[in-house]
Amino acid sequence: MKSCILIFLLLSIFKDVASSSCTSAVNTATSISSPPSLTPKKRQAQPWTTSSPLLHTDTQNSQSVITKTPRGGNSKMSNFLQRAPPAILMLLLTYILVSKTGATGIIGLVLLLQVGMYNETTSIIEDYHYSINAEPRVSKLGEVVEKWWWFLTVLSGTSVKNILLGDTILKDLMVSEKLLDLITYGMGAVGLLVAVVGMASHVSAGPDMFRNYLGKVAASHFALLFLIGQSSFWIKTVQEYGILWIIYPALLVIINDTMAYVFGVLLGNHKLLPRLSPKKTVEGFVGAAFSTFAASIPLLKAMGGADLSNLKQHAVAMAVFTSIVAPFGGFLASAVKRAHGAKDFGTLIPGHGGVVDRFDCQIVTAPFVYLYLQQFL
Repeated sequence: MKSCILIFLLLSIFKDVASSSCTSAVNTATSISSPPSLTPKKRQAQPWTTSSPLLHTDTQNSQSVITKTPRGGNSKMSNFLQRAPPAILMLLLTYILVSKTGATGIIGLVLLLQVGMYNETTSIIEDYHYSINAEPRVSKLGEVVEKWWWFLTVLSGTSVKNILLGDTILKDLMVSEKLLDLITYGMGAVGLLVAVVGMASHVSAGPDMFRNYLGKVAASHFALLFLIGQSSFWIKTVQEYGILWIIYPALLVIINDTMAYVFGVLLGNHKLLPRLSPKKTVEGFVGAAFSTFAASIPLLKAMGGADLSNLKQHAVAMAVFTSIVAPFGGFLASAVKRAHGAKDFGTLIPGHGGVVDRFDCQIVTAPFVYLYLQQFL
């Protein structure tokens, strides 16, 4: 298992280093092909830029950065130095955590990821609404309490419930599933009352205020469903089926993501979904799928799954999902960022973005893995 986690680290680092090299190469080529004496060709406006002042500003900044990118290998090295150390540190910490603490460490890590992902997503939603309404970015106590109340409500009905019901020690507390469901429903009812009364008593209550508030609430609740609801299945999986079924699907997603990049760079000519993710190609998508299928069976054997009955069936099923469905988690994340004028979900990991940027495809896989194992293992 430890050797497979090391493979996990190496694949991730390779993807990050290669990506940084390609980005710098494209920037250098752009600066060479556009002499300073010529007026840069104006970019064609995308549908989302008309309603996204933040994205329009980022686009202007990116043009100026590209024209100032130094030629040669210096930009490659600077990108490498920016992206590689944080990736290595992050993955080494994950390796130590899993090796030393096992399932308990993974559960703790999932809870931290859920807090980070929710905070990042709600922050870009709030930033966008403040920008289009020309309001100063001021955190109001009531809004902060309401936002995190909904987070705790969903967390109590998903991750916390899984932990309390799945831990043999905590079972001695005589906490029943019905009681946990009642607590979660009560928290939801309180949240509903506070939200409706708050809208009705607001000093600027009216259609515009309602529309703005409900837009933020709808986006935040979607984040809860997509991020917290799905990632909570990691806890159930590690409790009932072990660490293998956390690491193995994660490795397949990384293999797929890495090979999509490789095939896209080498053979990519046809854009897959250019309005959502301009860099993704059909060739990269297909090549990644074949690569993931090829690696799925030997990888599962190497990770200690050789004694499993129907090993090939399990490996192929995981490969199908991680190749065909999981990448669309990344496309959805791109749509959310573009809709709210954000380049990344956060800045927690220098050169990489935020937590959601790193786990968008992994999250989609979590419920499938648990539901599949529940049915076929």
